[in-house]
Amino acid sequence: MKAKGLKIIFIISLAFAITPAALAKSVQDLVNQGNRLYDKGNFNEAIKEYDQALIDQPQVLEPKFNQANCYFQLDDLSKAIDLYNEVAAESKDMGLVAIAKYNLGNSYFQRGSKQKDSNLQKALEDLQSSIVYWRSALEIDPENEKAAKNIEVARLIIKDLIDQINKQKQQQEEQAAKQKQLQEQLKEIIERQKALADQTQETKNQEDNQQINKRQADENYAEQADQQSQLKSETEQASEQLQQQDPNSPVPMQFQQAADELNKAADKQADAEKQLNTADGNSAKQSQDEAIEHLENAMQALSGDNQQNQQQQQEQQPQQDPNEVQQQQQQEAIAADTTAEDILNKEQREKEQRQILQRSGYQKVDKDW
Repeated sequence: MKAKGLKIIFIISLAFAITPAALAKSVQDLVNQGNRLYDKGNFNEAIKEYDQALIDQPQVLEPKFNQANCYFQLDDLSKAIDLYNEVAAESKDMGLVAIAKYNLGNSYFQRGSKQKDSNLQKALEDLQSSIVYWRSALEIDPENEKAAKNIEVARLIIKDLIDQINKQKQQQEEQAAKQKQLQEQLKEIIERQKALADQTQETKNQEDNQQINKRQADENYAEQADQQSQLKSETEQASEQLQQQDPNSPVPMQFQQAADELNKAADKQADAEKQLNTADGNSAKQSQDEAIEHLENAMQALSGDNQQNQQQQQEQQPQQDPNEVQQQQQQEAIAADTTAEDILNKEQREKEQRQILQRSGYQKVDKDW
């Protein structure tokens, strides 16, 4: 079975079972009115009714649960998660707790799905949380087939996310290695360009001071023109390497900036080569100095990109408890070697085990509530 063949199933259940014994008539009317507004899609107005009910009876959890449903529908998932958590923690009604935990799983799944294109790590964490809550719901209600199916889908997506994260990490490492190599290459080009500019200045000074004649100066300039041509070729190659990226990924802005500076440097090197071939030492030296400036700008752009990448990696890897880190590494190792069929078979075995425990009278949830 392929992951894309499955669909996540969402059920946001309204709490209609509100008895007069639990609520005053006015509170029941407020909740009923909120439910009617909810059914019409007027979620913001429904929240106001539930708010008023909670003011009158703050200890009653059904209005809070229904508020969470509204926030889920409004796509305010963080608020929905907070309210579902409160209901699950405070309620003594295990049926309501099971539904709240099931909806917590839905909320985390929804939020994680929205982050897949922007932050793979956060998406992974939310999807892992969704499985935790769906499993909690199953411990209370082992017959919740929708929760079991959702777990199957989430685990398949998690496996894909871990593959993407590992691939992204590998690409970042390869890019960092390539970047370091280019920085070393640029450093050498800059040093050689500066040495060549010094040679050009020295030849000009010697000619002006009549330490060498024009023929000797021309020979020196011709030799320097050959060196300048070689440096121009190496600069152009470095620019091409910067722009050789995965066709599915855009060239990083700093890489593009460095490549633009290298192209400008190559143009100035070409000017210097022509000027050296015509024995125009003054103009050649000026073009060489401008080429050096562009080369150093390219080096600075690359160095800035490296520092930014390191900072982004640190931000994306928050400090974790060592036990959590070890657990996450174990989960990733298992997921990396797991096929879709293995995942589905494992979920089926766990479902059967839960049913056996329930038939034997074992109620694990009693330990938690």
